[in-house]
Parts: sequence; C-alpha cells; structure tokens
Amino acid sequence: MIKNILVGYDDSRPAQVALAQAIDLAKATSGRVGLVVVRTDEGPAPEPELAAEPDIVEMVDVGVDQEELGTESASTPPFVDQARTKLIAADVGGTIRVVNGGQPATGLREEAGLADMLVVGRSRAHGGGQIGRTIHRLLKSPLPCPLLICASQYLPITSLLLVYWSGQGGGRAVSLAGELAATLNINLNTVVSGHGRRPPRRERMRVESALLAYHTEGEVIATTEDPTEAVLTAGLQYNSPLLIIPQPSRPHWPWQLAPLYSSALELPDTLLLIVP
Repeated sequence: MIKNILVGYDDSRPAQVALAQAIDLAKATSGRVGLVVVRTDEGPAPEPELAAEPDIVEMVDVGVDQEELGTESASTPPFVDQARTKLIAADVGGTIRVVNGGQPATGLREEAGLADMLVVGRSRAHGGGQIGRTIHRLLKSPLPCPLLICASQYLPITSLLLVYWSGQGGGRAVSLAGELAATLNINLNTVVSGHGRRPPRRERMRVESALLAYHTEGEVIATTEDPTEAVLTAGLQYNSPLLIIPQPSRPHWPWQLAPLYSSALELPDTLLLIVP
C-alpha cells in the first residue's frame, strides 16, 4: 500500500504540481506526504563529503491537530509555509525536511530509501529529451522506490496504462498498478511487450491471473513490439493520464538516457510512474 509519499519540493511551479498530485494520492490511500527541500549551496560547490551526506536542518511535523504548525523558523524557506498550509487544508499529514547543501538528486535519493513513492515535477518542457537535471540524474541509477514524474500541469488520474515486460521490476509494476486501480476505482489497461518477437501469450495470461486479485477492469493485450515501441503506441492509443512502466535493467547509456524513457516522456499530458 502506498502510505509514505515523498515530494521533491522548491518554489517552482512544477513542484506545486508535484505537491498537488501527491496530496491527491495521499488522500486516496490515507497516506502521508513528506516534502524534501534541498537547498543547494550558493557560490562554490560544496565539499564532496557534504554533498554526499547533506544535513537535515529542520523537520516539521505536519498534523492538523497540532498547534505548533503555525510556528515559523528562520531556517525554513518562505515557500515551505505555503506547502504546510496546503497540507493542512487538504487534511493530509506528513513531514517537511530542509536538507542543507548537496545536489537535489542526491538528497532525494537518500531520503527516498524508506518511501513508497517519490514524486517530482517536470522542471521544463520535455521536448527533445530535455527533462531537467534532477530527473535526469535520478533516472541514471537504480531507483530507491517508485518514481512518479508529473506532467507540466496537474492531471486527475482517471485511468491507468501499464506497459509490462518480463524482467526486473515487472512483477512489482503489475502489483502497484493493480493496487492503484483498486484504490482509485479506475480502469487499468495493460500491454504486454514481446520484445520484438512473437506475441507473449503466456505472459499475458500470467498478468491477467495476477490482476484478478485486485478486481480491476480493463483489457490485457499482447504485442510483438519491444517496450520502447509499445510505450509510445499504447500511450497514444489509450491516452491514459498515468503510464506505469518497470525500470529498465539498463536505465541509461553512457551518453543519454535509455530510449524507453525518451519515448515515455514524449507522451503529451501524461504522468510517468517508473517501478524499480
């Protein structure tokens, strides 16, 4: 069950979108939202030791019934108070952590070790494969937990699309997709990739059997397309606001991200959930 949702947060519009998406998920799952604000150093780059082990300078417990929520700290950026207000208004509990120094991707990766999901905003238009430095760095290594990359604007999640292939993360992606569909009471359509070979009928039957436990509605189809092609084809066909994929076994090439990520991130108005 998705209970601990972590959000990479700053004063940007994409971060506001990420917070809104995280609050919606937390309300649906009766979960909590943890905000992580990584304050990068001004001026020269920090020492490697500090970048690798950034300090937690503040932890503010967020709960509607707690009086101390109204207090402010000199070490807390002003935009954190706005996030606190939104959590209270949504009746969602959580924590706010301000991490002093280091790279945002490093701080988020360390904090996400015990999270059920990490939510980040898309820092700029992603056409041409440009998705922002923090997301790029997160995707270049194995993820510590499922990563939700938001669209450029808030999207209500009204249906799910899972593109599945056998391998690392595939089973967890099926479980998470089924859980989300059952919790949100929405349709889940699944495309099983054959890696460019004949249609994987046996894999399709296994996926159908696994999803029976979640009582989901939607179709499960098999395709000969490899995952990169299947993501783009199915994404355009089903036009679902949330696409779920397993993390590829080779998340990046030496000079760029895996083509699978490029295809998924090119889909318009789509949230992307990557399951390690």
